[in-house]
Amino acid sequence: MLTFSTQVSAAAMGPKPDQDILGQLPDLQGGMHAPGYFGLARDRAMIGYNGQQEKWDAKLEQYTVAPALTLDYGRALSKQFGVGGTLTHREQQSEVVVNGIFAPKKNVRFRIAGSQLHSATDGSSGIAAVQQQGYLLGAKKYWDHYEYLSDLGISAYKVEANAAASSAVSTLTDPDTLDAGMAGIQLPASGRTDGYQLSLNLRPSPVSRLELKHDLNQASYFGDAAAMRSESQSSNRVRYSHFFDDCLQLHGGYASTSSSERFDLTLTRDRWNLQVVREQNDGAGSTAMRIGYSVPLGQRPNTRRQCGSVGAPRFDSIVNATMKRPAQLPAEPMAIGTIR
Repeated sequence: MLTFSTQVSAAAMGPKPDQDILGQLPDLQGGMHAPGYFGLARDRAMIGYNGQQEKWDAKLEQYTVAPALTLDYGRALSKQFGVGGTLTHREQQSEVVVNGIFAPKKNVRFRIAGSQLHSATDGSSGIAAVQQQGYLLGAKKYWDHYEYLSDLGISAYKVEANAAASSAVSTLTDPDTLDAGMAGIQLPASGRTDGYQLSLNLRPSPVSRLELKHDLNQASYFGDAAAMRSESQSSNRVRYSHFFDDCLQLHGGYASTSSSERFDLTLTRDRWNLQVVREQNDGAGSTAMRIGYSVPLGQRPNTRRQCGSVGAPRFDSIVNATMKRPAQLPAEPMAIGTIR
């Protein structure tokens, strides 16, 4: 599906004004690389400002069906400190995420983040509004000149949810109503999740990369201030990439959780790619093979070959980092089980 996007520039909507008048106008131009921008698409409208020390944008998405308003803001207070966050509002749910970044050195970065989510319900399930808070503390370091070690990161997080109607949570203790293997609508519940994530990236050779990630969390659900059910979830991911001569690349990965496994192997050269994927979920497995060829649309023909490489580890700018949501903090209310 192709989406047609139109960006409107204030200077393009009328005759060109005199230079002295133009200099007094605010710096609002079309295009994402200008300090100010404004854009329209079929299901999205956005406006924002993109500077070196400060960035913000406002997006109105799906305004014809289910409107969602998102405000992002980031600011670098100095070369070492930055603050920012995101505000999202929908009809039944709103959330605020705040980030703080501290970079004592170019290759070391600490992050502290917090989130607050409010989700309303229609009352038909006996669950009142959900209030959920999340907290995260993380650190990451990378090495430029070490022969094998690329970067190391660790983060710890906590999520606390306060949903009413403990009687609804107590139904989950009944094996006749709980079907943990069935994928479907889950029931919001009071609970708490504690977890950590560890990531380690290696460079076995100048033309290869090995990525390791481990995530472990423990969730406890409550009724009348007593723990009624606990769940422990872990996930592991291993990914290897090798870059050969003549633009040939090999990428392979393995990911597993308590109920699923996924293995993929991809071979690419220029715009061609061949991929094999093997997935297994709750005892059921499937294998898929894909052959693809990418054709860029709306661009001038480029004869230069785009070959991948290992590349040196780098951090995103402090301003951009303050506007990103930590992946460990859930964007939806905590839920338990699946009700038949």
